[in-house]
Amino acid sequence: MTQHDTEPSVVAVVAAFGPSVSLVGTVRDLLNQVTHVVVVDDGSPITAGPVLKELIDAGATVVRQPRNSGIAAALNAGIDEARAQWDPDFFLTLDQDSSPTEQYVRLALDTYRRALTAGHRVGFITASEYSGHPVPVLHGKGPFTQPFDPMQSGFLIPRSTLDYVGPFEEGLFIDGVDSEYTMRTRAAGLAVLVGEGCEIEHDLGEREPSTLFGRPVRILGREISYNYHSPSRVYYICRNGTLLTRRYLLKDPGWVARRLVEEFKAHLLRFAFSPGRLKLANAAVTGFRDALRGTTGRIPDELEQRLLR
Repeated sequence: MTQHDTEPSVVAVVAAFGPSVSLVGTVRDLLNQVTHVVVVDDGSPITAGPVLKELIDAGATVVRQPRNSGIAAALNAGIDEARAQWDPDFFLTLDQDSSPTEQYVRLALDTYRRALTAGHRVGFITASEYSGHPVPVLHGKGPFTQPFDPMQSGFLIPRSTLDYVGPFEEGLFIDGVDSEYTMRTRAAGLAVLVGEGCEIEHDLGEREPSTLFGRPVRILGREISYNYHSPSRVYYICRNGTLLTRRYLLKDPGWVARRLVEEFKAHLLRFAFSPGRLKLANAAVTGFRDALRGTTGRIPDELEQRLLR
């Protein structure tokens, strides 16, 4: 990356599991925007070895986790590696299936600088849209926009925020890691802002069509679809969502209420149209129960196998 001496250093941290060869091209593209790229392999099987070697050949630093430890642990491991090697000014966190546009970092830094000049204490900058879908927002803050519940892929986090707020919460493992970090940053008095023009191509997953008696379900002429998740993923969604509700209900009831409405709509479609609904319902009940018990961390292997039976 060609930079002026006064330009801040930025390291991209990519969490990966069983990455496809397309990540090699993403790394090459990222190195046109950032000083270094750290790819954290989160316990991939041995078959991922050839792709990981290609990533190293493309210029990435690869950190291998001994087992799947979750998105938060992967990002924290990558950030720790970057701090130990280069101690950069900023960290750009990404999923393996995310490809920022070629001006992403420049535009995010521009938003950050303008917000500082305007007197805001900035926690981090987020993407403005994913694959053409604008991020839902809370409200504007003068010329700046605050996202509602942003995805972590595309967070541009200054080193000072990590020093002040701390790392990602590993106990959540998967779902809610980005939500928790957003709310913890806001609770610390720092602004979370949308980067103007910061677009990412991101695999949003395949949505399944809702059907009834074999026919597509339509409302007001629009075909209804939903995202299918495995029972273990539903467990995390319900457990971690409830943990966040308990944690932030009194601190930000408006945010919690809006998040609950969005989750309710997703659950309604999931339990109405997903195959294996009894397994999903059992996973949800178990997740809610464990949240009330304060359980965190990776789902135990025995429980995961029981939910899948």
